[in-house]
Amino acid sequence: MKKQLLLIATALFAVGCTQKSDYECRFTLNGETHLTLNFTNVNTPKTFNFFYNQSFPLDQHRYTFRVESDTTFEYTLPLNHPAEAICYCDNIEFNMFLVQNEPLTANVNFANSEVTFEGFTKQICDHLTNNPTWLSEDFENDESCFAKIDSRYADKQKSLDSAYSAGLLPKWFRDYQTENLSFNKVVLKQSYAQFGLNNIDILRKNEPIRESKYYWTDSYINFLCMFSAPRFDTLLGHGVSNEVFYEYVQDNINTVKSNLSEEITSYFTASRLSNYLIFLQKAHNQSEYNEKNKYLNRLIEANSSLIKDTALLNYVTTEQANTYNELLAKKMLKKGDKAPNFYLKNLDNESVSLSNFADKLVLLNFWNTHCEGCIARTPQKNALVEKYGKQGFELVNICLEDAPEACQQIVKDNNALGSHLICKGKWAQNLLDSYWITGVAHYTLIDRNGLIIKNRIESDSIEYYIKKYISVK
Repeated sequence: MKKQLLLIATALFAVGCTQKSDYECRFTLNGETHLTLNFTNVNTPKTFNFFYNQSFPLDQHRYTFRVESDTTFEYTLPLNHPAEAICYCDNIEFNMFLVQNEPLTANVNFANSEVTFEGFTKQICDHLTNNPTWLSEDFENDESCFAKIDSRYADKQKSLDSAYSAGLLPKWFRDYQTENLSFNKVVLKQSYAQFGLNNIDILRKNEPIRESKYYWTDSYINFLCMFSAPRFDTLLGHGVSNEVFYEYVQDNINTVKSNLSEEITSYFTASRLSNYLIFLQKAHNQSEYNEKNKYLNRLIEANSSLIKDTALLNYVTTEQANTYNELLAKKMLKKGDKAPNFYLKNLDNESVSLSNFADKLVLLNFWNTHCEGCIARTPQKNALVEKYGKQGFELVNICLEDAPEACQQIVKDNNALGSHLICKGKWAQNLLDSYWITGVAHYTLIDRNGLIIKNRIESDSIEYYIKKYISVK
């Protein structure tokens, strides 16, 4: 619960910069910024991660890489609006505040776990590193948590106001961050109401829809989404149907257009259609694409007149066409196809390829260390190994990150059985492309001759296919 709420809270945040009193936070399509990361006193290999969110097009930009020695990394990042990047590596955690066209440098010294910043947002990075926007503590699952969340966010507001009064933060950022704190507070309370109390109406009755000057922030977009009809609260889970997701998005738009200004309605509508693009991109074949696309076309037809910024609407329709072209260009893995090979490292740093499992019925389990569902299903996969292992079944767990330490700890903590492999270099992207992985966990079953039985098996169907093919030579 705690990790889930932390991810929800971080995924709902974007913010503002320093010492330009006339700076104005805004949204600009096709924007970018430049980031430099300097690592010093690297005595052992490290896995460094950072990510940030954008509300249009709706996306989370995540970067994971290995730091083997003292080095410098340079990135040009897509950035359509200011955003807080969450960074972590071993016991070091910090926050970078990114704004368009303003370079930022972060200096990470592993000798003393110190991080310093250079650039326009230096002071804001310092403030956010010491005063993160989200709450990482776990509250009780009852209504008393609301008062505690209010109290914690009041403390954050006091810290923000104190830094501003001391001249450490500019007024525009204080104003901007005040808005973000107010919406993040409501969204965190909403997550407890929904997942802990199963009663989102507690919030809906006490938090009226209101406008925001910073209508493009993740926190505000997700605040508006909480006003969907109550019937969606129990339906929007894993494997949500096309019809339900379509109705949910349309309900979001209807709620906003009847309560908010034309400018906010325009952006929010485009953002929700952008959200539906992700749903469309998860199609695994042309018929599935056609079914999902039917609903997107209905959304565009019903709501395009609400989007006053033609660039936003053009982006949605262009990406809709691009998604279809990418679908046609992909080589679909179907039953009887040769399974794409790989050359990966195991936890002992030994090279392993698919051919090492010849004459075995192989289940590839693609996962990552941030997938709680992947980890939670370890007992289910262990049971398959114990039941079918002596009959020639092999479970091959492939971590789609270069994160051997984290992987090894998870394997140890959960007594995970099977072979455990790590993706180094470009192998993660290679496997994402060749096995057409759009989300984890992703399961692929391969027969004893190295041929695909089924790519993308639902977890509940795995044992059915193992039983069916375990005796097939």
